[in-house]
Amino acid sequence: MAHSGSKKKKSLETQVDMHYTRFKKRRSLNNQADIDDIDKISDLPRDVLTRIMECLPLRDAARMSVVSRKWQGIWTSIPSLAFDAHFFARVLRRSVPETHQFCSIVSKILFQHEGSILKFTLWVPPVKTCPDVTQWISFLSRSGLREFGLCNMYHTPLKLSWHLFSCDSLETLNLYNCIYSPPPNFGGFPRLTSLELCRVNIVCWTLKDVIGSCPVLQNLVLKNFSGMEDRHLIIDVPLLRNLVVDGAFASIDVTVSENLVSASFVLQKMTKNCPEEGNSYDLINSLANSSKLEWLCLGGHFCKVLFEKQNLPNTSPKLKNLELLSLHLNDLDDFSSAISSIQSFPNIETLDISVNTSKNLDNNVLVYDPDFILHHLRCAKIGIWSASSTELKLIEFLLACSPVLEKLSISLTMPLKQGSHSKMSTQLNRFRRASPKVEVICPERKVFPKKLPHGRYQVSFTSSPTSQHISIDSSSSDYIEYYSDASS
Repeated sequence: MAHSGSKKKKSLETQVDMHYTRFKKRRSLNNQADIDDIDKISDLPRDVLTRIMECLPLRDAARMSVVSRKWQGIWTSIPSLAFDAHFFARVLRRSVPETHQFCSIVSKILFQHEGSILKFTLWVPPVKTCPDVTQWISFLSRSGLREFGLCNMYHTPLKLSWHLFSCDSLETLNLYNCIYSPPPNFGGFPRLTSLELCRVNIVCWTLKDVIGSCPVLQNLVLKNFSGMEDRHLIIDVPLLRNLVVDGAFASIDVTVSENLVSASFVLQKMTKNCPEEGNSYDLINSLANSSKLEWLCLGGHFCKVLFEKQNLPNTSPKLKNLELLSLHLNDLDDFSSAISSIQSFPNIETLDISVNTSKNLDNNVLVYDPDFILHHLRCAKIGIWSASSTELKLIEFLLACSPVLEKLSISLTMPLKQGSHSKMSTQLNRFRRASPKVEVICPERKVFPKKLPHGRYQVSFTSSPTSQHISIDSSSSDYIEYYSDASS
């Protein structure tokens, strides 16, 4: 029996050796095939290899230099460098690097670069001390820079080096949480086509000084920045195609460009020297009648002005997409004004509405013209506050007056109680639908945690096809971060 067991053991070892040998051969062949493929790619012209490197994340482009001698040095001459959040997370394997590590990595890669840098993107993490980006901007200003993006997550704004304002070749400029302080002799960016400023502190008197001489500017985004609350917003750009303004200003003066395709004005208030409401209405009227405007977003101050006037005499047939944000539906006038404003844009194909506050009003006073028809509306989104009778009446209006509507999506700003959610669902099912193929998408009710014995909680997720229950030990001192990614 022992002899038989020894033979079986030997036979098993022989089989394992055979499988391992075959695995090594297959692996060797696969590696050789990969090497052959890389060698074939390496025979491509250098400019093609450089273009391939540009499509890779910076860390992967650097690692390619060890694959083949032909790839060595190419990554140090690629004209596009992106130091984004993913780059630092993969290099340092931590979410927030130390300041000296962050600066050392950027300087080492940047200062050994050969050739021109046409595109540069930098993400500044929330480090402990403010990094000095002056030397980097100074280096980039001498490399023919065309696109520059700086996203500063440090708690205070970064002051930009004056070297940035000497980049005559700059075509795209994106800044987040910075101090924008051009020198007195700043003549503008003659080639700039896109300017995006978010949470930027403006150190000058008017926005006209910020734009300077930018004769070919086509995209202008101004969001949540400071320094202009007591100043005048003046925009007069002949070739402008896309305009986004979100902030607080003393007054606003915009010359509507003939080439304007999309415009967004979300102003919570005018702070000082507020012009007559008629001036704001004239701007809305000019936008609505712009010959090429296709997308218009109004919020805050401009929605208030539109509601007070209630309608526009004419709107361009080109205007297909409308957004009305931060609406207040607290009385009958608010509801009537919202209906009248929507009726002022009969040619729209998409409509997006968000409600900030609303109150329950008697259904008998909430009326609309049943004969009015939105002939072209295909997609509508409405964010509601409390599922009040006023909000539901607005939804009823859209369903009843849109014969080609394909989808109406409803979102909730705050979770609803069970009774309110059930009432809303019942009402939605009763509403008349002018379109036989409309799909009404309503969020399922969120369920708050229920406390169980021994300090545990039960959480139900009703948005998934199958209900899940997760028990959380509230007495645990461990800190746990849970990330949910639908793509994983």
